[in-house]
Amino acid sequence: MTKTAPSTQDKPREITSVTVLGARITWVAWGPMVLAFTTLGIVSRGNGWLTGLDLFFAAVVGSMILGRWVEQRSGAATTLDGEPATPRHYTRYVRLLLSAALVVWIIANVLGNHILM
Repeated sequence: MTKTAPSTQDKPREITSVTVLGARITWVAWGPMVLAFTTLGIVSRGNGWLTGLDLFFAAVVGSMILGRWVEQRSGAATTLDGEPATPRHYTRYVRLLLSAALVVWIIANVLGNHILM
């Protein structure tokens, strides 16, 4: 069985822009890490449902979506497995991120404001 080489159209372009690199780092590494620490802050402080930390949480989620969008628009977007990303990947990412972030935010606030008071 012989393998055929993938065409150049199947490969994403290399990231050559600092902006696109920053966008990728935002949605892959920086964003999730900051969300984890922000969630811990929401749980440990328990100051209410719409505090500065809650707004910061939302801003980080928004920056992750924006980062993914910038990378997608650049033509250099890949999945975490290194495969070329499609607009469908972006849509799925946004849906999953928003759903997961909402659940995590609600649980963090319930824990911080009602259970661990």
